[in-house]
Amino acid sequence: MYIVGTSGHIDHGKTSLIKALTGVDCDRLPEEKSREMTIDIGFSKIDYPKLGTVSIIDVPGHERFIRNMVVGAWGIDLGLLVIAVDDSWMPQTEDHFRVLDLLGIERIVVALTKIDMADQEMIEFAEEEAKDRIQNSRFKECDIVRVSSKTGEGLEELKTVIKKNLEKLSKAADSGKPYLFIDRVFESRGHGTIITGTLKNGLFNENDDVDILPGKSARIKKIESHYHSENEGSPSQRTALNLSGVSINDLKRGDIIVHRNFFTESKDIIASINLLDKNKKVKNNLGIEILIGTKSIKAKFILLNEINNQETFPVRLKIDELWFFYPGEPFIITNPGGYRIIGGGRVLIPDNDQLKDRKILKEIPDHFKDFSKKEIIEFIIKTKKAIHVDNIRNGLPYKNKLIDKYISELLEEKTIVQIDDFIAETSFYEKAKKKIAGTISTNTGLNIKEISDSAEIDLNIAKLLIVEILNENSIVEKDGKYFTGDSISEDSLPENKKKALENLFKRGIEGLELDKIRDDSLKKNIKEMIRLGFAISLDGSIIYHYKIYDELKSKILDLFNSLERITIADVREVTSLSRKYLIPLLNRIENDGLIKRLGDFRIKV
Repeated sequence: MYIVGTSGHIDHGKTSLIKALTGVDCDRLPEEKSREMTIDIGFSKIDYPKLGTVSIIDVPGHERFIRNMVVGAWGIDLGLLVIAVDDSWMPQTEDHFRVLDLLGIERIVVALTKIDMADQEMIEFAEEEAKDRIQNSRFKECDIVRVSSKTGEGLEELKTVIKKNLEKLSKAADSGKPYLFIDRVFESRGHGTIITGTLKNGLFNENDDVDILPGKSARIKKIESHYHSENEGSPSQRTALNLSGVSINDLKRGDIIVHRNFFTESKDIIASINLLDKNKKVKNNLGIEILIGTKSIKAKFILLNEINNQETFPVRLKIDELWFFYPGEPFIITNPGGYRIIGGGRVLIPDNDQLKDRKILKEIPDHFKDFSKKEIIEFIIKTKKAIHVDNIRNGLPYKNKLIDKYISELLEEKTIVQIDDFIAETSFYEKAKKKIAGTISTNTGLNIKEISDSAEIDLNIAKLLIVEILNENSIVEKDGKYFTGDSISEDSLPENKKKALENLFKRGIEGLELDKIRDDSLKKNIKEMIRLGFAISLDGSIIYHYKIYDELKSKILDLFNSLERITIADVREVTSLSRKYLIPLLNRIENDGLIKRLGDFRIKV
């Protein structure tokens, strides 16, 4: 299923064109009939063989109804930009064209209407002007079709061109996370509460329990599309839902129906902005309206950095009411009242009040380029520093498999690291480990909560990192408290480690062979004693108590009081060790930088 939406200046023939294409008059309101002007969105359809039913949304062209235009445009797949040849490109043509661009609509088709009212020269002038206006946009290769709603000329060609463009579109996303912004609410006799909207990103099924943001829930009794009953809704489809458990007084335009909620509730967001007029300076604290989905919200526009002729720049938006956002979500900005479009943008950080590192905001323009899904995921991790992988999955509308794929790519690129179920930015990960190790070395005997608070690292992250830090540093845990190797004595060791060390001492010059220890707990304790310097590894396997090693080392070094160089036989005589132990022992003393081998001899360094 696909959705086509009209756009263009008032009186350029949008509604007439749809009636000529489909036979349906989209002006359904009495006021629209009496004023002969589209005020709210209207609906129709075209049935294409093989392609199926294509929904058509008609939108108002008057500047006073920009809100309603965006309500109709936000969920469309293909824009139909309507330009009357007798007027050519007009102010609302420009505004609507920019709205299609700002909302990220993939493709557009230009319909040059009213060709029955103009001569060839006027038609060609309108077409050339349209091409010039579109030339520097991503729509520059779009099809332009000349039509007359009155005579029918060009209508079949337009239908064909629409079909051709629909076939070139990306497949409608089905991420298993369906959502629908409500655009109409009404009551039907015998059925109860009915809502309509554009279904995106997945399927709803009959008897599904759904949440309605903000703060309501319902069950889907029946699903329709263009007055036909359906067992399930399709992604990118005009959909009517018959709901139980809510009345029409509970619902309004702008509310969001979700199956698995990935939206974040917030009154303070960071967004990336594009202005309609690049030369116009934006005032700080400017009052604006945000048109997002089918919702209109008042907000304050707060500049974060200086704007130096940047096409895209970050701002903070302080919202007048709690609302729901997701990273990458597009929106339009207007002046209060919704009469003039200022620009548009995308949500970057939907919960700015939780952002602890404000420096990150200065990096946004350099970091975020194309708003690709992978960039959005990377940016979430960058701003959060570390985040549970489920929180990434639950905060985005993408399929979880796709999210995992991009995370894997970022891991391969070493941009991020994975710690258990958490994903962390690599630089934060390295700094956090150093910070925790430094906190332990300067504050003897802290517990993990105290370490977390002192190092200003999230407790869950600190708990995971401490395991790695213990393996990499001379740090030991005793009764839930942490010490560095030089701040703990044998007496202060935990009982299990103290016992392991005592047994190692009793073994004397026999030591222990790590590879032959079958008790995993003992092996772990011995390894920890090695890290703390209480046990000495000769070759990775033979282990001595540090006092035994020091005693043997002293006996060997004392040989140099009477000899310039020593042999294996000399060492065996003073230590009573077999060759199995002698060579690893001499190698260890050499690694300590105390002796050096010359052929069959050792000399003192």
